[in-house]
Amino acid sequence: MNLIETKDLCKKYGDKLVIDHVNMHVPEKAIYGFVGENGSGKTTIMRLVTGLANPTSGEYSLFGVDYKDRKINEAKKQISAIVETVSLVPSLTAKQNMIYQELYQGIKLSEKERETLLKKVRLSDVENKKVKNYSLGMRQRLGIALALMSKPKLMFLDEPMNGLDPEGIAELRDLLIELNQKDGITVLISSHILSELEKIASCYGFISKGKLIEEISAEELQKRCKKSLNLKVGNLEAAKEILANLELKDVNVYPNGDIKIFDDIKVNKVVMAFDKAGVELLGIHTSEGSVEDYYLDLVKGVEQ
Repeated sequence: MNLIETKDLCKKYGDKLVIDHVNMHVPEKAIYGFVGENGSGKTTIMRLVTGLANPTSGEYSLFGVDYKDRKINEAKKQISAIVETVSLVPSLTAKQNMIYQELYQGIKLSEKERETLLKKVRLSDVENKKVKNYSLGMRQRLGIALALMSKPKLMFLDEPMNGLDPEGIAELRDLLIELNQKDGITVLISSHILSELEKIASCYGFISKGKLIEEISAEELQKRCKKSLNLKVGNLEAAKEILANLELKDVNVYPNGDIKIFDDIKVNKVVMAFDKAGVELLGIHTSEGSVEDYYLDLVKGVEQ
């Protein structure tokens, strides 16, 4: 079952189309890594499917409930979101922030439930410390504790790793894995720190300039992120002819002169072929594939 589905979802601000016919699928109990450049539309989509903004056209569903159905408000009660910023009162302690949030949400937790949540996010030892004295990582974890108060089945996190030091990133990563695997919470997370996203995501959605380019499982992505021989050339047409003569089967060629060869071929064979043809190589190196490389290749492919 997909907890989120969108169909040709669009959003315009004035004459500018910022979300362009997006068809998105977030499976139940997944950690969905949402990848895109600044301004690609990630936050806007989160705002649309959480009800913070209305679609210009298209539709979406949550937990199988269409957004125009009256039952959508009940479905949204199963969602928690931290979009753009964590809302905390700096002059209050962690527990006081929780009580403040309870009043805002119209819920009531017992003292034991508050302590359990703070223990889950590793803040038990600083529960009486004012939030203004917290590190950024501690504030992020407290924000997640507040998001967990309503016992959500689906959580949205918009760039939660921004500004965190390595220790803070590791703590947040471990917490998200625990929430997903032990508590069964589905997580939609956007992040620019793709090396960390690789460690937790079970599937991905790649978006650029308002268009969802591809959705892919982590397992399939791992297969596609293979070792490559990367070339930089000045004469692209001549380079294409050389590559054709080498009878390579798995090559990506980009308009800016970048070439990625995924075939198993020795570097010196490629260098000799270019040298023999009198075509200058401006650069050459090998690399292991990563989520970032894959995304950049997708974007280049779309721009061709």
